[in-house]
Amino acid sequence: LSSVVSCWNYLFSTLGVGRLPPITQEEALTVLHFKPPYSEIRFGPFTGNHTLMKWFTRLNAHYGVSGRSTFLYKPRGRNLMHYMTKEQALISIKAALRCPRTTLIYHCSNHYFCPIGFEDTPKNAINAYSGELPQEDVDTTILIGDTSRTNHSILCAKWKDVVTDLNCGSPNFFNIRHPEKGVFTRRVKGTGGNLHCIMKFCKTGLDTRFEVDSGPLSGDEDVDDESDHSRSSSNTSLSSVDNSKA
Repeated sequence: LSSVVSCWNYLFSTLGVGRLPPITQEEALTVLHFKPPYSEIRFGPFTGNHTLMKWFTRLNAHYGVSGRSTFLYKPRGRNLMHYMTKEQALISIKAALRCPRTTLIYHCSNHYFCPIGFEDTPKNAINAYSGELPQEDVDTTILIGDTSRTNHSILCAKWKDVVTDLNCGSPNFFNIRHPEKGVFTRRVKGTGGNLHCIMKFCKTGLDTRFEVDSGPLSGDEDVDDESDHSRSSSNTSLSSVDNSKA
């Protein structure tokens, strides 16, 4: 939930590009009808990709703002995107990170966190000060903001490692937070699937609380059928920004 709150605060509150007061994770939990003590809630058994999208929709409806969410890159498992190549995905991710009306959430191994920027490093040293280069001439690193108190605030992940993670099929897995361990195998019942993905959360229309009252967003009320053991453990809100604003 902390990743969803981070995205919402960036899009709609004064912490980012919005005008509403920021909300805390506890406020969001109340809106979503969770009861204290919040520290005892085990999100893992019932939280999946569609759950995050549903929470985003409900927060929008409660605060009178408009937004939508969707998968940006998911090459394996349910809801996979056959038409999206890794090259096209990287173009879309860079565009999203540059856009002030868009935030991202990356579902990795047992965790959700927010991509907030990227860095392109020239493959040839002679091009170090050549300005923007074609994608084939650079290596891209994705900067990911982590809301967990147990991790560093920013993770730098090579794009090729992100691609490895999202393209693994069960029982093979890749932990983007520990790429040095490589691809490993788990004991699981099903094979071939992968819940890992990058999701996009966007601001659309006007802030209806202060503008014309057009009613709350109905949005993506998908039933969560991708429950896994993902979790968010911090009360910290991290605004999603692109690399030019870091």
